[in-house]
Amino acid sequence: MRVMRWVLVGIVVVTAVTLSMVTVDRSTPLAAGSGRPGPLRIAVVGDSLSAGRSRFLGNGLDDGTWITSAVGDGIEFVGGWARSGATPDQMAESVRPVSDVDVLVILAGTNAVRLHRTLGVEAAAYRSIVRTVHPRTVLIAAIPPYHWQPHAAMEYNQDLRRLADREGWSWGDPWKFARNGAGWVQGVSDDGTHPAGARQYRELGSSMRTLIEHARDDHAIPLAAD
Repeated sequence: MRVMRWVLVGIVVVTAVTLSMVTVDRSTPLAAGSGRPGPLRIAVVGDSLSAGRSRFLGNGLDDGTWITSAVGDGIEFVGGWARSGATPDQMAESVRPVSDVDVLVILAGTNAVRLHRTLGVEAAAYRSIVRTVHPRTVLIAAIPPYHWQPHAAMEYNQDLRRLADREGWSWGDPWKFARNGAGWVQGVSDDGTHPAGARQYRELGSSMRTLIEHARDDHAIPLAAD
């Protein structure tokens, strides 16, 4: 009997200690903003408007791409694919999976317009890009004015917005600072296709950052930890 009593006492003591440890653990406050462990992760797929001065995004960011001005302070560029002259179907063939992407930004279509292709021809390429990258959400960006086929570019954008709506993707126009009807605001572009220089790419990056933040909020992606 004496042995049994000591066994029971031991069990009670162990149980009490265990419960007290659980109580201490549960009372530990969670860190503020701990809903997400890091910055918003974006991937980008596009053409020369995103590729940078080297004409290929794989060579790194510079002042010839809007991405440089859009990232930092809670937004991180984690990969993608962009090359000068690329059409959406070429992007779909070339892009590779990117791990843990919050927002995939696709800025594509100017070269499709250049080649007289409609979005009806290219729509499957956008879906393929999204399947490959497999992000939490997608931002489809409007293409800029295109001096050589201004009305075709406007029609492409209208169809692009409808595609985004059908697919449940975000859509936005980062070129409002640059548009004057179907054309460019004077001084924003030298060639009728691209921003004129680093200052204009910075303005584009600022506009794109706002759209990325809206896409994050619209799709309830948790904020980065403080």
